[in-house]
Amino acid sequence: MIYPPATVACFDPTQGHLPRRELDHERLQQFLQKLRSAGAESVLIAASTGQGHLRTVEELREFFDVAAKLSPTNLQRMGLLRPEDGVDINVELLQLLKQLDYAVAFLRPGSNLEPACSDHDVVEQLQPLVRRASELQLPLGLYSISDVSGVPLNTRVVQRLVDGPGGDSIVAVKVTEASYENSTLAFLEAAGLEHLRIVQGWDPHLARALQDGAKAGRQRCGITSGPMSFAIYQYQHILDAAVRQDWTEVLLAQQAVTEMFQSMQDDPRYFADLQRAKYIMGLGHPICGQVSSEQVARVMQALQELPRRSDRDRLCQSLDLMGDGPCHTALQDMLQS
Repeated sequence: MIYPPATVACFDPTQGHLPRRELDHERLQQFLQKLRSAGAESVLIAASTGQGHLRTVEELREFFDVAAKLSPTNLQRMGLLRPEDGVDINVELLQLLKQLDYAVAFLRPGSNLEPACSDHDVVEQLQPLVRRASELQLPLGLYSISDVSGVPLNTRVVQRLVDGPGGDSIVAVKVTEASYENSTLAFLEAAGLEHLRIVQGWDPHLARALQDGAKAGRQRCGITSGPMSFAIYQYQHILDAAVRQDWTEVLLAQQAVTEMFQSMQDDPRYFADLQRAKYIMGLGHPICGQVSSEQVARVMQALQELPRRSDRDRLCQSLDLMGDGPCHTALQDMLQS
């Protein structure tokens, strides 16, 4: 397959009330259409709702199914599975993704593994699903996100899975880890994994990843980004600059996204709570929670204080992608000021 340069980790538009909100089908269709019109080529449909993978199996199945039926035909889809749901359920979901014409299925270590587990434990958990994906001829990505799963992927585990049954199905490794040297860079430098696309997921490392990924003469790094859901025009600008190898502009433009990312972090060790941006866009509250006015104000202040007007304008346009969110007027005022 031709792996896309960038994939939007798609927000899950929600409606209804606590204690548990539900997927808003109509809003999801509108959002996917607007992402495609803004230039997105690929979306990741997943279990993520901010900092945790909180959907039930039925809700996850619904998300996969509705996204497939309502997305534009020229928008590629990927799906993220959770091994802690069990082998039987995940085999069923792999079959569903294949049936719905998803381009790639991603697997991370299950959150039911012990933090001190061995490489062997991770391989044993993922191997049956790698083999089944290969039997289905469904390309597979492996995903390291230890602040969700508790266990990071390392190069040894990935190499064993690549060399084992069904390893021919593995096309990419997505890395969402706070330490660049111990994650992304290690995968880029690992002998035997040169054929894999290394997909940067911890967004503040993106500028460095793109520059390091280009050193082999072809761009080995891709993006799968939650912030791309709220910063689509800024990410398109970053990708264009990377193609030109204008690394100074990549760095400056990425810094603006990092300021926004940090405005949604309560602890620098953990990934940003992107549900705050989702709410600002008019896509609803978290499935099990509520975005506060203080959290919204912090994000909007960071946007207002960005030093470069061009970054602020692209981010305002991105956050106002739906055109009718609760901050629509404030975002338009910022654009016109």
